[in-house]
Amino acid sequence: MRKLLAAVLSALLFVTASIPAWALTEEEMDAALEARGREALAACVDDGMTDLEKLTALHDWLALHCDYGASPRSQTAYGALVEGTAVCIGYAAGLGYLAALAGLDGTYTYSEELDHAWALATLDGGRYFSDCTWDDGKNQKMGLIRHTYFLFDEINAPSKGHYGWDSRERVRGGPLEDVPWTAAVTRVIFHGDFAYYFDGDFRLIRCDRATWETEELLALPDRWPDTDPPDGRDPEIYTGLVLIRERLYFNTPTALCYYDLTDGTVKTALTPDTGERRIYGVSVRNGVLCYSLADGANAILFDVIETGISARRAWGG
Repeated sequence: MRKLLAAVLSALLFVTASIPAWALTEEEMDAALEARGREALAACVDDGMTDLEKLTALHDWLALHCDYGASPRSQTAYGALVEGTAVCIGYAAGLGYLAALAGLDGTYTYSEELDHAWALATLDGGRYFSDCTWDDGKNQKMGLIRHTYFLFDEINAPSKGHYGWDSRERVRGGPLEDVPWTAAVTRVIFHGDFAYYFDGDFRLIRCDRATWETEELLALPDRWPDTDPPDGRDPEIYTGLVLIRERLYFNTPTALCYYDLTDGTVKTALTPDTGERRIYGVSVRNGVLCYSLADGANAILFDVIETGISARRAWGG
């Protein structure tokens, strides 16, 4: 039933997306926005998830499907969800909209002092901020999603660099700093009894969804050439994480690999000729697993290469 719903919503969205936004009525744009929102929920949220897991999945879906940039509608949820381009207020409105569709009382707030916006949602009765804009650092680094600004309330907002918001309500959620996957630098994949993600220490982590106990499944053996910033910041990891038929695909600087959930083995799926360049992320584009090839983490020019590996049941960019 979920697959049928996703197919119907995708068809409706395809028809609407083929029409320029300026030619659509407000009602048609609202319909396209709702179709896209429900498509996102059908792709990444299910009834077995906790509210926290649902918000995590929606935060990650938006980061994978939206790029930071200015456009006529980049300050709206429509720009973020339907067109895939947004500035901070578009990200905030988009995540707030998705959270509302998921029953999490989602909205967003704005700080004139910061000239910045971020989302707000309810988890188990508590109110929490979530800033998908600051967590979405991908650009050419496909699949890179941080969770540094995913969960905070008005008490710890200043320590996260957020202040001056325009809000008429108390944003008190209680401490959630112990949520393991706030350390994730990739999408958090909820599959079976576990959550999977890479952390900033180059480790693939398996987290028990019931107890939050974690274990390291593997550590990346290779580092990127510019992995140790000269200013003393933490080393950077540049990989995505995609689940395809019990395989967790990720990348090293020079290869595409996967962790097989059925037997716990790690295998190399593809070793492309990278030359002097390196792989800076892996994700899904148009149902195909792709990787990003660039000559540095901050490179402006990069190539997105299709692997030929079908990923039509894995959601991504």
